[in-house]
Amino acid sequence: MKPVTCFAFVQNATLEKKVIDCLSRFKSIQFFGFVNQRVDFLERMSYFRPEILILDLSQRKNEETDILEMIHKPPIILGIISSKENTQFWLDKGLFDVVPAQFNNELLVRKIYKIIRIISDINNNYQFEPVAAESPIPYPYKPPKPSFQSKENDSFFIRYQKVTTKIKTGIITVITKENKFLAIETSTNQLYFHESTIKASALKLPAFLIRINNATIINLHYIDKIQKDRVYLGERMFRISRSYFYQFKNALEALQQQE
Repeated sequence: MKPVTCFAFVQNATLEKKVIDCLSRFKSIQFFGFVNQRVDFLERMSYFRPEILILDLSQRKNEETDILEMIHKPPIILGIISSKENTQFWLDKGLFDVVPAQFNNELLVRKIYKIIRIISDINNNYQFEPVAAESPIPYPYKPPKPSFQSKENDSFFIRYQKVTTKIKTGIITVITKENKFLAIETSTNQLYFHESTIKASALKLPAFLIRINNATIINLHYIDKIQKDRVYLGERMFRISRSYFYQFKNALEALQQQE
């Protein structure tokens, strides 16, 4: 995945430290740095346009509103606002999302992960790269029906920030790697973080949760479409790397034979 560019204008040293801590967890972010002076911020924004801008809006509301009118707005702005501020006011000004100045690190990590996922989906939908031919997967492709009755490893224990949680493997849709932890998405629209690796987790999961590249595990039950080395879960596209293609193909064929 191409790194996502990010820049921040944060005027408070404590906030800056918290933001740095959260951003450091994402290897997929190319961070351009911080500024804490209005003049420096406007100057930097005049010659580059990051994909994500983290903007401290918790100090002086009138001046901060003016800033939004003076810059070339990047695709996604994540605002840090006073807890007393009206969230809708800033969303109407064109912000993608906001967090209160008293945010905890997990909240900001979740917000940033959501943003990266959206940018990745957009980039994937507009990539047209030549693909080497592989042995075709049998068509017409008919997605297997989701099964939640599997007795094989039907539960998975995840651990994040010293808290262990048990989840059903059948509701896991996709697992992606983000630096030192994994992001686990479910069919119930929940997002979990797990302090582990793709390799270690793949060994503990049932056969329908299959690794397709160095950073992704998908649930075969939730596949909607396959095109050469691309697999779609709804509108989201994931690439199947050459080294995992036959493993993926064999697992898919075995699952279809069980239906």
